[in-house]
Amino acid sequence: MPVWGAGPRACMPRVIWRPIARTPNAATRRPDGNSCSNCSDHCEKSFWQTQMIWGDKNVLAVGGGKGGVGKSSLAANLGVLLAQQGHAVVLVDADLGAANLHTITGVTYPEKTLDDFIQGRQRSLEDTLLKTPHPGLRLLSSASDVLSIAAPNYAQRQKLLRGIKNLDADTVIFDLAAGTHTRAIDFFSLAPYGIILVEPTPTSLENAYSFVKNLMLRHLMRVFYHEKETREFIKNATDPHRPGHAPHFSELLTQLEARHPAKTEKVRQQFTQAVHSVYLIVNSVRRPDQFKAADRFVRIIKRYLTLNLRILGALPYEPRMDDAIVARVPLVARHPDCGYARGLRQIVTNLGIPPRASASRA
Repeated sequence: MPVWGAGPRACMPRVIWRPIARTPNAATRRPDGNSCSNCSDHCEKSFWQTQMIWGDKNVLAVGGGKGGVGKSSLAANLGVLLAQQGHAVVLVDADLGAANLHTITGVTYPEKTLDDFIQGRQRSLEDTLLKTPHPGLRLLSSASDVLSIAAPNYAQRQKLLRGIKNLDADTVIFDLAAGTHTRAIDFFSLAPYGIILVEPTPTSLENAYSFVKNLMLRHLMRVFYHEKETREFIKNATDPHRPGHAPHFSELLTQLEARHPAKTEKVRQQFTQAVHSVYLIVNSVRRPDQFKAADRFVRIIKRYLTLNLRILGALPYEPRMDDAIVARVPLVARHPDCGYARGLRQIVTNLGIPPRASASRA
């Protein structure tokens, strides 16, 4: 539970955490246990069964259901902060079709973009990265007028993920598009650290609930990929246009348990263990009582979606954020001692990502 301080930090909850133990990533496998070569969408890593080999990289994804809550600003400031702590950081602008990380990080014109790599105009992803004004922080920009980049196919996504895996970087941060569509959820599922950013407003929390629900349904469809009848059952049970009462997710799991007890029990365990993988950050907190909305949200997620979602921390409302965006300088670089910067440093500590002794790479 958060402990509220006094004085100028009274708007900041302090959350006491133990370091998070992370397990090594497994090799890529199909659901049938065989090696994955060139198969379809279900072979991409699902969130609680890490199949991409990230090595010793810290891979984070910042997502959420609602636009305008500060995801891109969080990703940029998190990248700058980790770079200041000695990490070699790559920001991936995965808001394909609506990219703006280059603006926030002070890159005037992206000379190379993800489209150049996907289309083969750049031989490697390493060569596609852009330097930023911040030592140790590089950017993979998606700023492009090419509409097809907004919906990459399976082969293009795999090419991107292989490229990211081979980057010379300590930490990779995905800035995802807003919404609950499949592409945002799939990118979110790739990260050992999945961060859902919300504001303490009903609309933001409602959209975040939809994001989590769709994340879990996507996972269920992968778990039961080879059971066609079960997948149809899940689709029908969760169809918002179906007549009568649609079951809560917990009720759906109970119904699936009658059909596939072993698999469903494994799913329940994965949702319980998600407390070490899926995190909530509350942004733009003005009063301590607003943080209580996040506590209620976590309890609702646990009750109706059976997911153990963990609150990572809160970031206070910062009136100078807009000025920082206009100046194209992330807030933690412009005002390193502000409440937002202090809160973000605490969040990095809560994640268990320690500073690196080596100097940052430009």
